[in-house]
Amino acid sequence: MNLKVSALLALALSFPARGEEIPVSTVVRFNTVCTNCHEGECSGRLSFQSGALAAKNHIRRYLAAPSEREIEDLFALLKYTKEKCAYYPLKPPESGRWGASDLVQWRNPVEGGYFIPLGELKPGEHRLRLVFASAPQGRVRVSDTRFDIVLEEQLCRGATLAMDFTVPGGEYFLHLQTQAGLLDLELDQAR
Repeated sequence: MNLKVSALLALALSFPARGEEIPVSTVVRFNTVCTNCHEGECSGRLSFQSGALAAKNHIRRYLAAPSEREIEDLFALLKYTKEKCAYYPLKPPESGRWGASDLVQWRNPVEGGYFIPLGELKPGEHRLRLVFASAPQGRVRVSDTRFDIVLEEQLCRGATLAMDFTVPGGEYFLHLQTQAGLLDLELDQAR
């Protein structure tokens, strides 16, 4: 087998072979655990020839009981993140207000935390209002698709929090590192 064929085979094996999108639950799990360390490591120089099999032990060190499919998908997400230097594309929830039932799919039930695509935001000031089941401990962060942070605060106040942030426009994502359950999320353009 020549070098080009070997490289193409390694590339093909590094992505899910099913031709399907990566499940939202796996994308959420990746972005609540793995991006804490890996989001700033964008580089076309990184090697992914070893494939998901070589990353299996590393993944299992940080995530409780991932399935073989999750390991493949997590490796594909890492590859996407590092090569594109962007979050894996997700369709955001429909409106600017989401209740607990809308937020369930955006929660990592195993390791904790939320990763919620906020969608395309218009330039200007926005207000984010979060209502938790109990006073949260942790951190809230809003970043754009290229990982630039526009809001970052510690969660250590009451169960209802309101925060303002300004964006130049574009696609944004909410990261919540907390074990507290999120009951309500409201996002409005303030001005």
